[in-house]
Order: sequence, then structure tokens, then C-alpha cells
Amino acid sequence: MDHLSRMDAQNHEDNQAMPVGHAHPHGAKHAFNPERLLAMEEGRITFMPPEPILAKFLTSSGMTMADIGCGAGYFTLPAAKLLTHGRVYAIDRQENMVDFTTERANEAGLTNVLGVVAPATDLPLADKSVDAVLMSMVFHDIPEQSGILSEARRVLVPGGTLYLVEWDKTGTRSGPPMEIRLRPEELQGILESAGFVIREITHSDVERAIYFVDAELPAMQA
Repeated sequence: MDHLSRMDAQNHEDNQAMPVGHAHPHGAKHAFNPERLLAMEEGRITFMPPEPILAKFLTSSGMTMADIGCGAGYFTLPAAKLLTHGRVYAIDRQENMVDFTTERANEAGLTNVLGVVAPATDLPLADKSVDAVLMSMVFHDIPEQSGILSEARRVLVPGGTLYLVEWDKTGTRSGPPMEIRLRPEELQGILESAGFVIREITHSDVERAIYFVDAELPAMQA
């Protein structure tokens, strides 16, 4: 599970630093301790359990998924367990996050996790090479949103899934500043303008500030 690329090891926005997101100024780049992030994951289970979320769009064990902003592997490892005949790209700008996630996968005996150190706007993946792209608590915090969606379109197969976990503009004790959060209808408009079709938008039953967007790349857009 060596890295496919070490193109860009600069720090990335801490997209999963708190149990229900992160809390730092928009655009601030800093290193985050993956061990600390991992310790916080227990609190996320109640409002975004990874297995049932992934099962919504990982419908075949041979699929390939790109986890953009993988952090400490909250979604990466469960996805690898589901994709027994497929693979998962653990992608992050922060090299220690990728190292930590791939080491965890190795310890769990998961040989289908490939670490990728790269920015979301410049993925070292082939065109039409993945069936699903996941971004959990990442999209709102990256200024180059059009670049991310362009890359998602490029690497997705026709009919592929773009799945986002995001923050609604609802008061919470933690999470990103309100001014950079996106309402579901705002995010829907951004995705549709980029050529994606929304299949479903749902909120967490436990933490209503968290919502999930299931979008598809139509064949004509691929």
C-alpha cells in the first residue's frame, strides 16, 4: 500500500478535527494529529455511521472509490471492508494522514487501500477510473470548488456517484463557521451547475446540522 503519489505534502484544512466537524478559520492551513482525530471518531458513530452510509452507493464488491480528504480513515477502512474485490484510494493533502490511514489498513489486513498524497484539485488518477467519489466535511472548506468538481467528473465513470457529507447552516456547538457552510439547496445548485444530477439529499436523524448528498454523473457529462 505504497503511495501512488507524493505530489503535494502541504497541510490541508482540518476537515474532520472535531467529533462533528472542524473548528478553524476558513482557509487556515495547519497540520493535524491523526491520532487525536482517530480518538474523536467514536462521537461520530451516532450521527454518521460509516457502514450504512457507504452501503447506499457501494453496491458491488468490485467497485473503486476515492475518499477525498480521508483524514484518519473514518470512511476509508469500512469502505475497504465492503469492497473485497475492489479498491479504495485514501486521498489527502496531508501526508501524515495518508500514512496513518494506510498503516491502519495494513494492520487490519486490508490490502485494497492505496494512499494518495495530493490536492483534491489535481488527482493523480486516470480518467474514468473510479465508481464513486466521497467527500466528507471537505467541500465547504475548499475555495477551488469548481476545480474539485472538475476532477470528480474526470475520474468518475459514466453513471458514477459523488457522495458528500456536509454542514447545514444550523446552530451547533462545533463545526465550521456559518459563513462558509452551504445550505442543501445551495450545494444542490452548485452540483447541478457542474453537471451532476441529485439523487437524494437527507439529514442525519441524530445531528440535524449534518446532511448527505447523493449525486450522479450522467453518461453525457462523463
